[in-house]
Amino acid sequence: MILVFGLGRSGIATSRLLAKQGHSFEVYDDKPDPAQVSEVTALGGKFTATPLESSAHLCIAAPGVPLTHPGLQALTDKGVEIIGEVEWVYRTVKTPLIGITGTAGKGSVTRWLCDVLVSAGKDAVAGGNIDPALAEVALDHEVLVAELSSFQLERCPTLKPRIAVVLNLGQDHIDRHGSLEHYHEAKRAIIQNQDATDTFIYNADDPKLKDWAKTSSAKCLGFSLEQEADAYLKGDCLMLGTEALLQVSSLQVAGKHQFANALAVALAARVSGLESAEIRLGLTAFQGLEGRYALAGTRGHIRFIEDSIATRTLAVKAALEATEPPIVWIAGGEDKGADFGAISELIRERVSLFVGMGKSGQSFAQKVAHLTQTSVCLEPQGSLALGSAVKTAVSHLEQNHQARGTVLFAPLAASFDQFKDYKDRAKQFRQVVKEWEK
Repeated sequence: MILVFGLGRSGIATSRLLAKQGHSFEVYDDKPDPAQVSEVTALGGKFTATPLESSAHLCIAAPGVPLTHPGLQALTDKGVEIIGEVEWVYRTVKTPLIGITGTAGKGSVTRWLCDVLVSAGKDAVAGGNIDPALAEVALDHEVLVAELSSFQLERCPTLKPRIAVVLNLGQDHIDRHGSLEHYHEAKRAIIQNQDATDTFIYNADDPKLKDWAKTSSAKCLGFSLEQEADAYLKGDCLMLGTEALLQVSSLQVAGKHQFANALAVALAARVSGLESAEIRLGLTAFQGLEGRYALAGTRGHIRFIEDSIATRTLAVKAALEATEPPIVWIAGGEDKGADFGAISELIRERVSLFVGMGKSGQSFAQKVAHLTQTSVCLEPQGSLALGSAVKTAVSHLEQNHQARGTVLFAPLAASFDQFKDYKDRAKQFRQVVKEWEK
């Protein structure tokens, strides 16, 4: 008997996979949704009122359930093994897996790599932390491209990706992992079981990842924006080994962080057997993901950039570096432990006005007040708050910069105080921008 602990996207997908595989399973959730309970029942699963009543020998816990949850700890004390959805897929589905993680960029690289592989004729599918859940798409494909979060990786004791890609290591989820070191160790699970038959692709500009590569048993390939590597940026050209692959101007996504992402994709595609022409075609066709750094609209000489997924300092740093000044930066929401120290010089040099909104808007403004001008929007309703923030931003650029500059929406915070999720937040921002384009 297998126990699925926690429903939602991961738990439901795991239940469906278990049913397809013919396993007997039970399901537990702290706050069960009636519709989900009905689906589990229809799949042949049994809903249990408490995990301690389960007769399961194995528990597949959804990534949103902390390992410190009393129910999971009680199961551990009973000798029940606790794993995650990704680990279950790896153990039971024999499709080769490419795992991608990092503090920022992993969603874009996952989708980008999958698109490159598909355009070259590979039967690839993407899932994991990115929609859909990995268990939802695990069967009947040539290769799985999985975005892997620290929450997923911390419950993957035997995971051994054929290709593991680690893009960067910043600060995130300290409230969950307890420390930066524990967060990074959770990420390290993606390479801990690799051997000489596997490949580890890493950011050679990150000192900790360079150290990981030195001790890895896998074949290690580095990418860099700063130095020669297995793939690197040379002037305005992406190099793959000694070959000039393409000019960055031919990409449809902007910013040095996207150039780094493209290098990581190129290396993974080459290891997967693609020729240079196939890699080049796939790289240049990618238009980016909704909610990621992209032009949302223009008003005269004012550009509006939407980067709703930028909830971490590393992602916001990349956005500030990629954005043409003068910048009005709109940020705020549910604070995830924002580190303004790491971007203080960028704020001082490039941001003309900071506009805070949401739960953390006022505290964020106080933290950057010594670096730039600030304004705070106290409107609690999400779309109205965005409308007010954009109005303030446009007015500032009109009055101080001859109506020239960029309005950057990179929240550095979670969305749940005012929006359903980051995608809803992105959509609402784009709707507000459309009104200003008229």
